[in-house]
Formats: sequence, structure tokens, C-alpha cells
Amino acid sequence: MADQDDVISPGIDLGQRIKILRKSAGLTQQQVADALGVSRPAIAFWETGREGSARKHIPKLAALFNVDPEIFLTGYVQEDIELVITPDEHDVIHLYRMLDPSRKVSAQKWLERQARMARQED
Repeated sequence: MADQDDVISPGIDLGQRIKILRKSAGLTQQQVADALGVSRPAIAFWETGREGSARKHIPKLAALFNVDPEIFLTGYVQEDIELVITPDEHDVIHLYRMLDPSRKVSAQKWLERQARMARQED
């Protein structure tokens, strides 16, 4: 079982990816905010891992940085991994892949909360 320190919040990952892509593009938080029609504090909020409404802006962020939306969720455009899974795990993965990027973040956060609660019960 993973320690609590081993679990990284999807919101934090998302914020880090936004910040890295913003800096790589040479843009300020204000420039990104203007491009998305949000406030500069909203961008700062997202970049510090407090997701807020960042997930609903993933398609616009992807277009702004000219990247696949999947990069905000995984850090990779696509990563094929050979893995032996149970039928129920297959079902969960199949359902997850049907979600749009913003809903994937929500699903990851829900799973993270469930894992935290299970650790607290142990």
C-alpha cells in the first residue's frame, strides 16, 4: 500500500503542468488569463494546485499552448503500458477513457479521496 506522501493530487499535477507550459511559452500569468478570459489570480490559484475551474479550461489551455489536452492529465500525450488487469479494472479503465479531459481530472480526484479514506480506515 502506498504511503500518503506517495499520492500526488491531480490538482497539483495539473497546476504544475500549466505553469511549466506557460513558462515554456514565455507567457506571464496575465497573458494566459487574458487569453482564457479569466483573472490573473485564477491562473495563480491553478498553478499552486488549487484547481478551481482549471479543468473546464483544459481545451482552451491546450489550444493556447498547442498541445494535446491529455498532457494536462498525464504529462504524456499517450503512454502505452503493458499491464495485467482484472475484469473490473478493465471496466473502470474503459469508462475512464470515455470521459473528456476535464471529467478525467474529477475522476482522478474522486479516486484519490477514496484511497485516502481507505488508508484512514486501515
